[in-house]
Amino acid sequence: MRRLFLLILILLAVYLAYPYWTLYRFEQALLSNNAEAVKRIVDFPAIRAGMKSQVEGGLLEKSEQLGEKRPVLGDIGTALTNLLGPSVIGGTVDSLVTPEALLNNPTVVEHREKDEGFGDYVTYAFFSGPTTFQLDFKDPNRADAPTIRADMTLEGIRWRVTDVELPPLKSIVPSVN
Repeated sequence: MRRLFLLILILLAVYLAYPYWTLYRFEQALLSNNAEAVKRIVDFPAIRAGMKSQVEGGLLEKSEQLGEKRPVLGDIGTALTNLLGPSVIGGTVDSLVTPEALLNNPTVVEHREKDEGFGDYVTYAFFSGPTTFQLDFKDPNRADAPTIRADMTLEGIRWRVTDVELPPLKSIVPSVN
């Protein structure tokens, strides 16, 4: 009975530590410029699909806000977003959300050159469910920096980043007056 309890305790400790180990491996992949390791940890097709949906939804929301203040412009914005959004947004997201783009991000390159980790960017890292782990990141050097949320999901026996929640579009696109 004692051995069973010890085994369960060890398995629980491994389960609880595993997402943090994955986060460490991700940081090491970024610092060593290892695209293959980044691909194993990050589910880029899932993240691209989620980001396309988020950007399209944000643009439609902005068009609706514009439509409340300036109906003709709002209608034009909604029509253009519906017509051009999927192809323009899709192509842009497809080219920006890649292992190469991530590894060549100026912040990542700067940290790689200085051999500095990214621990100061993590503001929250804990389970949000039995098979999901939530990460919040924020630039510690900018007080007004938006928080970027990422979710890791337990897929089989490994944790992978499967979703990234973009900051609100208002932090990127100016408001309509």
